[in-house]
Amino acid sequence: MMISRRQFGAVALSAASAVTIGTARADATEPAAAIQSLYDALLDAMKQGEQLGFEGRYQKLEPVIHKVFDVATMCKIAVGGYWTTLPTDKKNAVLVAFDKYTVSTYASRFKAFNNQKFVVGATKPVPNERVLVESKLVKSDGEPIELNYLFRKNAEGWRVIDVYLAGAISQLTQMRSEFSEPLQKGGVDALIQQLDDKVKQLREAA
Repeated sequence: MMISRRQFGAVALSAASAVTIGTARADATEPAAAIQSLYDALLDAMKQGEQLGFEGRYQKLEPVIHKVFDVATMCKIAVGGYWTTLPTDKKNAVLVAFDKYTVSTYASRFKAFNNQKFVVGATKPVPNERVLVESKLVKSDGEPIELNYLFRKNAEGWRVIDVYLAGAISQLTQMRSEFSEPLQKGGVDALIQQLDDKVKQLREAA
């Protein structure tokens, strides 16, 4: 089920004023369990990929992604300084588009099972009361790909606020760079159109 603009309204406001709560601990287990739940859902979607199709995978993964990721904060970070200039209705609109793009990306990329496996590693404290969960996607040929997840604790618990590809490349830094051109040329409406176009392309490619 898709999130409506009305449902995302409150999320937009909370994202704008999110604060860190609690203290990161080296023995924190909740973030690791969250990543394991994400990987379990991804494997299930991959094994049923053809049967489910894109829309079926989207519906299966959407609630898990919303539970594991702080989508609103990730959107705020990716939009960057433009966020503070946006009225509430525009924040809501870009959040809806960003959310659909996020879920669609997972539904598109993880569509078939070929003996891949996920390995959840250590949970480590990092500055600013956050934790990093290390993990690997092991391809069918045995090649490991590092995927590390940065968590911050908010009122709802630990949530992912960034993903580090190959162990070091910030996904949100890449997004901020990618989003800067449409924001500069056409503002948030251009960014929303770009995200909607990407969702359409992902759906068609899947």
